Amino acid sequence: MQRSLFSGVSGLTTHQAILDITANNLANISTPGFKTSRNTFSSALLQTSFGGAGPSGSVGGTNPRQVGLGVRLATSDVDMRQGALVSTGRNLDLAVQGTGFFQVSNGERTMYTRVGNFGFDGDRSLVDLSSGNKLIGNIYGENNATTPVAFNVPITVPNGAVMPSKRTTEITLQGNLSSSAKAIQGPSLQTLFPLVDKTTGEAATDDTLLSNLSIFGNAVDPVTPTQQMRTIHMFGTKADGTGWSGDISVNVWKDKVTSLLNKLNATLVSGSVRFGTVNLENGNLMASPVGTGAGFSMFMGDAVTAGTFDETYAGTTGVTNAVGSTYTGAAVGTTVVLGSGSASATPDVPATETDPYDPALTRAIPNVRLQPTFVMPAVDYSGAAFVGRTLTVTATNTTTGQVLGSVIIPAADYTDAAVPRTFTLPTLPQVARTDTVSYSITGSLDLGAGNNLTWATNYVNPNNINHFIADGDNDGQLNLFDLDAQSMRFDASAWQYNDTTNSTFSWYRSRFVPEMQTSAIEVFDNLGGRHVVETRMFRNGSKPDPVDPTATRNSWDMILGIKDGEGVIIDDVVSGIEFDQGGRYTGELGRTQKGNVFVDQGYVGDPSSQIIRVDWSATGTTSPSSIDINIGSPNGLDGLTGFGSRSTLSTFQDGYPDGKIDTLSVTSGGDLIGLFTNGINKKLAQIQLATFQNQEGLVNVGSNLWVDSPNSGSPTLLSAGQGGSGSIASGSLEGSNVDIATEFTRLITAQRGFQVNARVIQTTDSVLQELAGLIR
Repeated sequence: MQRSLFSGVSGLTTHQAILDITANNLANISTPGFKTSRNTFSSALLQTSFGGAGPSGSVGGTNPRQVGLGVRLATSDVDMRQGALVSTGRNLDLAVQGTGFFQVSNGERTMYTRVGNFGFDGDRSLVDLSSGNKLIGNIYGENNATTPVAFNVPITVPNGAVMPSKRTTEITLQGNLSSSAKAIQGPSLQTLFPLVDKTTGEAATDDTLLSNLSIFGNAVDPVTPTQQMRTIHMFGTKADGTGWSGDISVNVWKDKVTSLLNKLNATLVSGSVRFGTVNLENGNLMASPVGTGAGFSMFMGDAVTAGTFDETYAGTTGVTNAVGSTYTGAAVGTTVVLGSGSASATPDVPATETDPYDPALTRAIPNVRLQPTFVMPAVDYSGAAFVGRTLTVTATNTTTGQVLGSVIIPAADYTDAAVPRTFTLPTLPQVARTDTVSYSITGSLDLGAGNNLTWATNYVNPNNINHFIADGDNDGQLNLFDLDAQSMRFDASAWQYNDTTNSTFSWYRSRFVPEMQTSAIEVFDNLGGRHVVETRMFRNGSKPDPVDPTATRNSWDMILGIKDGEGVIIDDVVSGIEFDQGGRYTGELGRTQKGNVFVDQGYVGDPSSQIIRVDWSATGTTSPSSIDINIGSPNGLDGLTGFGSRSTLSTFQDGYPDGKIDTLSVTSGGDLIGLFTNGINKKLAQIQLATFQNQEGLVNVGSNLWVDSPNSGSPTLLSAGQGGSGSIASGSLEGSNVDIATEFTRLITAQRGFQVNARVIQTTDSVLQELAGLIR
């Protein structure tokens, strides 16, 4: 009888355990991150009276005879299934969506939790608000937001944390520069930048002195009226495309803008017929043609036509034989010095010229432009024996060692009048008047006995503006627009950027263009000071593609500027931004639309570089800021393009001012992001998740905290979302995973189990009473 009594008692005990766990589950139905538990049971010991016997002969086998001794608690399991996420709207309320636990510590013991109810304590440490345990993670460095510098440490964010300023090092340009934009000529013209009165910082007016204009240099007032005068040269084309030129004289220190306008307008007259007007609008010089057509253009500059220095000087003509592919003639492997073998090959250029600003004075002529010509003999070299054969003539400044350029002369029928026999260098390099120039001749073209390659060396003053509006080869095109070899030296862009053209005024910044694309972008200096850099982009025209002569390239220039008084922009020109026929940026810079290369000194703004330098007034000239102008990848479409659609321009830069921390947020990957008052986001820390081989093996120590056990395995720390770990949801807490229907069902089952086991005890008690009554 006692066995049934104790079996019933064990049944009551185990079902009481069901009630205990179910009650605990239901009590924590609103506890964030609570994980429900359950009990499982197994039978207790069995009393065996017969172990069973197998069959033998004609007698069958018999089964064992066992009587159970009740039930016992087998396991208490934790259900680690995901709980529903409950939105709180609080940035530092974090929930794990998936596998993993937050790691917290009290300084002595590391614990784990699914409840990310975090906040700051008095030391600005991120802590679990219910227990005060500090959140553990990785810390990013002050200047490195990609790799942590401290690992597995308490996360602390100082109150009022400051982000230092970062100066702008790169300006990125994106957009399209239309291939159909007007170049040089148009129905109306405007200067790139307005004239500014540097004494007020405002747009110039009619009453502004010329010496107060921001484009005026730093020349000292010579006081003498004759020396105060400056000559400004002008040239261009009328509306019908015909050329014009003229000079005006101004007293820089006495004349006002209104005087400049009057003199400009007086020049835009041919006889008694006006062909253009110039006026001032909000500081901008606006030029308009009078007459029909859209061929109006205008250039202005200080470059002078020298008094005694004519535009062309011819050196001595030399002759050499280039006979045979092995050069057995007079020029075998030698360098031929101009001057017909003379010891000296210095240019035949006068040492001085009359100063155009004061005829009583003279000034030195330091530099000239080299323009050699090479003439092939009138011989037919078009036969099969000459296929692929060429001569290469290379010019070298033997004084400086600089290679000035070379020209490749192909085999051709030079008896044909339609085939040019005269060749020159593709650009006009600058040389000092005392330099020695030499030519070396190499190649495989056999000129034949008695046939000579002849040359003449000219030194050109490219500042004579009348050459620009002449038609030197009578082909119907002015030298200004002609792209043949003879017109290459008459390059308006090179003239406009020449130092002498801008010796008194920076006329290149007030260049007249028919159309431009503008932008303004805020940049920052070393101290975080804010400045605005303005860009002006304008098209120079098209030219044959050097790779594929049947295709064309579009050429654009860019000039940058800053507000007057904020500093000095040193290198402000980016020239020769070229786009191929597919609209892709070629990656080439520093060439004019005519193909001349800015390889020498003597040009303003460093036009062959895409790096500008600015001396900000706030930081001083000892720390100029270099800013790279990122135009895009060569032959790519990730920056500027040159398609036929309308022009658009977007700008970006990488600098920012200093700022203080404003708000915090946490990404799904666990990065703690600080948003600073300067608008910059910065990674401050990384919250990692701990995962276990058997998370059901963790030990619950209360307060939603767990510790590892021998059966849970050691923790593995992972970035959220990596290696099978879950992601982190900011602004949410994980709710309890208790299911009410399941728990109520367990209550009913436990109640019934309790009832039947109580009835067993009651029945056993009645039987025992009956047995006791037999004695009576």
